[in-house]
Amino acid sequence: IRLALGAAGGDGAGADAARVVVALLGPCTESAALEIRAGEVTLLGAPGADTGRVRLALPGVRVTGGAVLSLRNLEVFASEENLVQGGTLNCSDCAITSRTGCGILCLHRARVILRNCEISRCMRSGIGVNGKGTELDLADCVVSQNNFSGIGLNHQARSIVLRGNRVVGNCYHGIWLNAGVTAHWQGGEMSENRLSNKGGAGTLLGFADGDAGP
Repeated sequence: IRLALGAAGGDGAGADAARVVVALLGPCTESAALEIRAGEVTLLGAPGADTGRVRLALPGVRVTGGAVLSLRNLEVFASEENLVQGGTLNCSDCAITSRTGCGILCLHRARVILRNCEISRCMRSGIGVNGKGTELDLADCVVSQNNFSGIGLNHQARSIVLRGNRVVGNCYHGIWLNAGVTAHWQGGEMSENRLSNKGGAGTLLGFADGDAGP
């Protein structure tokens, strides 16, 4: 991937690429984190016979500096956290996991849009918001079997909208909201999370305990 980004005019990590599309035709392993610091980069997985996704193993993905990274049809196996700070991560039809951290960690002014994705089996929460001014938009996703909460919201964001997702089987809470944090729940399933489905002093608009089932 780094070679492809470099050939397209970047620095080998996509730092200077203006608009680049890279298609992965088979499993790919990267020894270094994929750092996207400027421009627009799209990584596409050619559909496989079993999952329709191509495996991408790497230390992690870092999207910063106003860059936009789009992921399609990939299984992302990260040994560290995937981090977004001041950039945009747009994923569809992907599975994402992290062996040592959050599946996706949203820091200051992160923008994360997920469609039909699975965030599961992460060492910490599936998705964490630890920075102000973030935007988080999840639709038709599954967030499950993470060692902390499915979604952990520590800071008030610009916008958090959750539509038609399944947040199930996480070891702490389904969704944990710190005091002063507000998110919007627009249908879905939240069940079988070990401590509670909704935890913390924050507000999950549109959700009541009776809505937990499918």
